[in-house]
Amino acid sequence: MKFSENWLREWVNPNIDSITLQNQIIDSGIEIESVNFFNPTFKGVIVGKIISCFNHPKSKKLKIIKLDIGREKVLNIVCGAPNCRNNIKVVVATIGSVLRNQFKIDLKIIQGVKSEGMLCSFFELGLFNNYSNDIIELPKKAPVGAQIKDYFLLQDNIIKISATPNRADSLSILGIARNIAVINNLEKIKLKLNVLSEEIVDKFPININVRKKNINFFGRIIKNTNLNVSTPFWMKKKLFFCDLLSKNIIDNIINYVLIEIGQPLNIIDANKINRFIQISMSNEKEFLHSNAYPKIILNKNILSFSDNKKILFIPGNINSQSVEINEKTTSIFLCSYYIDREFTLNILKKINNNKILDYHNYGIDPNLQKYALQYATNLIIKICGGQVGPISKKVQKQDTNLILVKKIKLNLNKFKKLVGHTIQFSLILNILSRLEYIVLDVQKEYLEVIPPGWRSDILIEEDIISDILRIYNYNNILFSPIKEKLIFTQKKDFQEDLLDKATSFLAFRGYHEIITYSFVNPDLQSIMFPNIHSLLLSNPISKDLSSMRLSLWPGLLKSVVYNSNRRQDSMCLFERGFCFSIDKNKILGVNQELFLAGIISGFKEKENWFSKRRKLDFYDLKGDVESVLELVHNKKNIEFKNSKIPSLHPEQSAKIYINNLFIGRMGKINPRLEKQLNLDSSTFLFELSLNNIPIAPFFKIKKVSKFPESRRDIAILVKKDILFSEIIKICKKFFLNQAVDINLFDVYFPHDTSNEQKSLGISFIFQDQNKTLEENEINLMIDGCVKALKDELNITLRM
Repeated sequence: MKFSENWLREWVNPNIDSITLQNQIIDSGIEIESVNFFNPTFKGVIVGKIISCFNHPKSKKLKIIKLDIGREKVLNIVCGAPNCRNNIKVVVATIGSVLRNQFKIDLKIIQGVKSEGMLCSFFELGLFNNYSNDIIELPKKAPVGAQIKDYFLLQDNIIKISATPNRADSLSILGIARNIAVINNLEKIKLKLNVLSEEIVDKFPININVRKKNINFFGRIIKNTNLNVSTPFWMKKKLFFCDLLSKNIIDNIINYVLIEIGQPLNIIDANKINRFIQISMSNEKEFLHSNAYPKIILNKNILSFSDNKKILFIPGNINSQSVEINEKTTSIFLCSYYIDREFTLNILKKINNNKILDYHNYGIDPNLQKYALQYATNLIIKICGGQVGPISKKVQKQDTNLILVKKIKLNLNKFKKLVGHTIQFSLILNILSRLEYIVLDVQKEYLEVIPPGWRSDILIEEDIISDILRIYNYNNILFSPIKEKLIFTQKKDFQEDLLDKATSFLAFRGYHEIITYSFVNPDLQSIMFPNIHSLLLSNPISKDLSSMRLSLWPGLLKSVVYNSNRRQDSMCLFERGFCFSIDKNKILGVNQELFLAGIISGFKEKENWFSKRRKLDFYDLKGDVESVLELVHNKKNIEFKNSKIPSLHPEQSAKIYINNLFIGRMGKINPRLEKQLNLDSSTFLFELSLNNIPIAPFFKIKKVSKFPESRRDIAILVKKDILFSEIIKICKKFFLNQAVDINLFDVYFPHDTSNEQKSLGISFIFQDQNKTLEENEINLMIDGCVKALKDELNITLRM
């Protein structure tokens, strides 16, 4: 938002210079992007009075002017402006004056008549940037001979601020003035308005057909207005400095009220409204044609304002072309509405930028709606004339204040602990009073307060503490060291220990750690996790970062796509961080879970002359994941089970278990997602939930047997769908009391089994702690194991 310093000083004018004022705006929590001093380039332009005006004898379009400029000599000027006439005060550039683009005024002879200057329009002065043949007409009280720069008060500081989503009060001159008044201990800003008497009885009934949502609507009819009038100079100047000046007087009035008090208003043609106004949800695939947005396809989530035949407008002042006003409009409907933020977000998904929706999204003060309507009515009547009708009002709830009364307890002991500085209790009460908080209860240890209506961002105790400190001034808080009793211990938390070991290991294996936003693209996330609802942000950084992540995978994929587009053909990345899901059983309905995830893509090795490069595969990643888990758990407890995962390849994906407890997943990226992201065909991901990994038992140290090992190999035929892990389980169960190492060393698909069976080569390595095993003992154990496999899995022993 941009505004001029003089406009702000009309509301609050402390006895401080411009630099101090700007610093106070920053101290109040509002960021200033820039401050530009506006000083017009024209020189020598003064106020003059036309004392004689008659037609030029040689031209019907020109007039000869006799002009009084407060000096002995009366100027003779030739002018072609249509509004040039006797006894009006005008802006004149005398000989030697300089206008826009360094245009210098010289003595000229026009059609045989001497011209000693020039009568100016705003365009010639370089103001308002709209060309017009009309010269400037000044009020009768304008002093003849005065410098126009001084008379117009054009020298001003133009301040541009950047409003954060938690400070909706900074989106208006009124909101900033309130802060400056509090900082300088001035009187509270009071709103004064002369309420106009109602001259007509016409009004439209208002109906709300939306359940369980906050809606507040005010509106009135104003008849016999003349919209074909010029915007007054005082309003033009302020809006020009704000970059909001329009040729349309109604747009200027709405923008003026918006910037000054932060209240969006809308105006449509009252003659085009049939019978009543209904507020309801739109129909699916309904259309709205407007001047700003040629064709908007609506749906059941879009709020609309309609009459009995058509949609009039939707939030954001997006009016139907059929009800837009023009210079011939004589009857207007002026309205103000407060809507639930959900409606705003639904429309923002349809359109890109909308200034009015931004105000609704940040939060407006419903207590100012009626005032804004009356304020705009006064401006319209003053500038355009007309007759005022009664105000129609409709509120979704019984209470006219739709903002819930937020009673917040401020613990004074907590205040002192957080700040590290003592502020007198009386001063805290004084600041809260000046900020217009309502103090309900005053106790020794706490205060119970209600924030003002325009501070919708004040939700918790810490918000109040921050509000008090910005008025108290952070510079007044003395530096003091924080004292805390810390107990140091060498014992680490299991998750912390696992993370330290895992991240160090992955770094040694050639992985690079990355850090991405906790916010992700909701479209990409819905493709990866189609059946899981994610948390959407009310005020996202952008549409691509408007959803809380359910997994670390979207951020990893985005990083791989970014690097792949820059010709990186070998990538190994990992990330650790929290992910967020909806869980009604948790505090605030949000479950926060810590994950470790990684991604590999492209070639295994960098390009070299010695060996042929190969692409990364499933087992490269599986080996890394196994190695990470083996840092804290026995390999025998880790199991990978083939499973279909939506974002992964159906034939190359697995869930990971430790002691039959699900702890993660891994696999190749789904071909559909791979094609959509334009990724390499060898992209594989893993993700481990550190919250689910069980605490590992302590490793036991034992002596290595001094007796020799004995190995036996067998080959068995088994059905193709039987996993090797099932065979291992049966063997381990049989050798429960024996130290036996079992390993798969060969897989073969015989041609004579109709592809229904596979042949597995399995090795058994025996080693006893107390003796050398004899041949018959080993044979008996192998025979018993084979018999168990036959009974459980119906295997066939190959000879």
